[in-house]
Amino acid sequence: MKSVTQPLYLGTAMALLAWSSGASAQVTRDADTDGVAEQPGEADNPAVLNTIVVTAQRREQDATRVPISIEVIGGEDIADTAISTLEEVTLSVPNFQITQTGLTTQTYIRGIGSGNDPAFEQSVAQFVDGVSYGRAQLTRAPFFDLQRVEVLRGPQSILFGKNSTAGALSIITAQPTDYLEAGATATYTDVFEGFEGQAFVSGPLADGLSARLAVRGLTENGYVFNTTKDRTEPRLDEIAGRATVRYESGNFTATLKGEYSKFDVEGRNLLVSQDVATTNAAPNVPLTFAVALTGAGLPGTLQDTSFNYRRQADQDEFDNTEFYNGTFTTETDFDSATLTTVTGYVGYDRDTSGDLDFTSASILGGLTHESYEQFSQEIRVATDDSLPLSVIAGAYFEHNQLDYSDVTALGSDLANLGFGVIADIGAVRDFEQTSDTYSLFAQLQWRVADGFRIIPGLRLAIDEKTASRSLVARNGAFSYDGPLVTNPVPITVLQTALGFSLDNAVAGAGHDLNRSRSEKNIVPSLAVEFDVTEDILLFGSYREGYKGFGFDARSNNNTSFGFDDEEVSSYELGLRASLPGNRASFGVTLYRSTYSDLQISQFDGTVGFNVGNAGETRTQGIEANARYAIAPGIAINASAAYLDFEYLDFRRGNCAFGETPDGDVVGGVQLCDYAGRRARFTPEFNVYGGLSVDKPLFGDLRLKINADASYTGEHNVHDNLDPAGVVDGYTIVDMRLGVGGENWTIAAVGKNLLDERFRTYAAQVPFASNVGANTQYATASRPRSVAIQFQVRY
Repeated sequence: MKSVTQPLYLGTAMALLAWSSGASAQVTRDADTDGVAEQPGEADNPAVLNTIVVTAQRREQDATRVPISIEVIGGEDIADTAISTLEEVTLSVPNFQITQTGLTTQTYIRGIGSGNDPAFEQSVAQFVDGVSYGRAQLTRAPFFDLQRVEVLRGPQSILFGKNSTAGALSIITAQPTDYLEAGATATYTDVFEGFEGQAFVSGPLADGLSARLAVRGLTENGYVFNTTKDRTEPRLDEIAGRATVRYESGNFTATLKGEYSKFDVEGRNLLVSQDVATTNAAPNVPLTFAVALTGAGLPGTLQDTSFNYRRQADQDEFDNTEFYNGTFTTETDFDSATLTTVTGYVGYDRDTSGDLDFTSASILGGLTHESYEQFSQEIRVATDDSLPLSVIAGAYFEHNQLDYSDVTALGSDLANLGFGVIADIGAVRDFEQTSDTYSLFAQLQWRVADGFRIIPGLRLAIDEKTASRSLVARNGAFSYDGPLVTNPVPITVLQTALGFSLDNAVAGAGHDLNRSRSEKNIVPSLAVEFDVTEDILLFGSYREGYKGFGFDARSNNNTSFGFDDEEVSSYELGLRASLPGNRASFGVTLYRSTYSDLQISQFDGTVGFNVGNAGETRTQGIEANARYAIAPGIAINASAAYLDFEYLDFRRGNCAFGETPDGDVVGGVQLCDYAGRRARFTPEFNVYGGLSVDKPLFGDLRLKINADASYTGEHNVHDNLDPAGVVDGYTIVDMRLGVGGENWTIAAVGKNLLDERFRTYAAQVPFASNVGANTQYATASRPRSVAIQFQVRY
């Protein structure tokens, strides 16, 4: 049954258009798109590329003059191709990956990212309109009405601060205009029974005062079939709104933005992807986990054990998040400098329920509640970069608080597996953390000679954190506040068999942790730029960075609590070039980065995760991109990356199923040595190519084509680097074919047209190893889809 909210979304969009129906037909194209636009009467003009303007260095620059490995996706391309999540952006950006696990969303650049722990700060920093979005859940914030997205690869610690050891995402939302315009887009995807509606209206309110209002709604019924519930999942229901007001007077500009969104999910795209026996239950009868469940009196609870987009799950699964943001930005222009202030408030509340045994039996489940609030203030000054000596300098403050609770729910069917003593018990964890960051930063540019510049930078930061964590066993599997367990027998079993350290008064090992910590960091950088000609730039850089220390929110044992800073030293050498007349551009970057104490979150082999630090890790490789205007209205763009990733020193890796331990002993358990291995999500090769066409047909009709293809090489997606987690290389092809007039377009939007189906994450199914089965679950990619899209603009 289709959601009743679909007419609401479409009605809201049409209402916004009606409000602006008196507007002129003036339309301005986003200067950040990748293609070229041929307008009527321009057929005889030479083909030129649009200039891509970015703020990757906190000032407006042509992307071909930025000494950073950068990819830019324009807001118009995002809207046209129906991109609604950051995960979809990864198609056109090599060495950039986002995946959803059973617990959170993970973002990686050049193979470096953050794991499942909710207390992790991010190795890939995300900024929206200059405000840090410092938690993994914030990468799921709705994606709509944007000006552009900048993906910066490599450490960006001077101007973007801590937590950008792998890179940074800078998202710029569409701003109010001084003329009246409006638009709406409706997209229907039959295979998912999905409907998405977006609309915006923007224009002047009074002299010097303008505003923009944008809304978005989405419903979708998913693509993995849950045989237990007889439905496809995950089922999405999202709604979002953003209002922005801008005031301009002389040399002063102030912008106030408020945003609210609610995104709810029922069910998940997780399924059992393999169930391999290592022993026999009887002659010629392999003892798989499915066979073991049947023998334990739970027949039919695990039926699908291959990667076939079918699952069994009986628990009431949901993931409901409310997100809110307020941003106030001012800019004051002086004769040779600009003063900018950015004040931000970000927060969210999230509640989830998950089936963690991946069967229709009541064995293991989980509840989580997560609440996050963040206030930040940045003040910076940027002098005119044409001066012999120019500077970007400022100060930054951030305060945030994370409250996290979860329940590891031990279901009633554990009795069938011989664990009846701990059935219907919940291990309830409470974690709180407050964090304050103070920093000063400066980046100078010294024009040593004509065409030769030296750019040193420095950031001084102080981080202070206080955290607490407790863990107790309570009666009632799915309850945060059930009575405490007082029987010493289940407490002993939970601690010895499943690795819990519990704070129950009877037989508990103790788990009421409190700790505070403060660290100072000084982060330097140095870049050198040389203009070979007006159109060719050579650069080299050395950058350091760090991701802040923290406290483990999710470990089940009382010995794993704190973890150290993650640090990086990185070298880059690059070339940026464009042809005279701006018909083509090309960029290439060679990089080598060494990470110390890389922060790692890994499955503990039972029902928990532990956080630690890998000793030393190296990533190195090459990234290149190019754009070329074939003819007026026709352009191609391409990018490619080669990644060489290696753990140099990491003796605390979790062992894969059946692997012989050869690493350090931690908590009485010997782990595995990962030295010499590649990490998860580190394909050796990534290649992308795109074509954009905007040509007249006849009369006022125009043909608009966007075609994109990307290849991702073989890589491992398993949490413990199990060889069975290796995913073969795959090619994703997307295409949009549209026809339209001056103010409207109707289009077909195809995604994953080759119907590539692959795992984006994999890990072990709990309890399966007890019977000697290598049983894994995986996150399933989205299959092929074709949508119909209708756009109107005024």
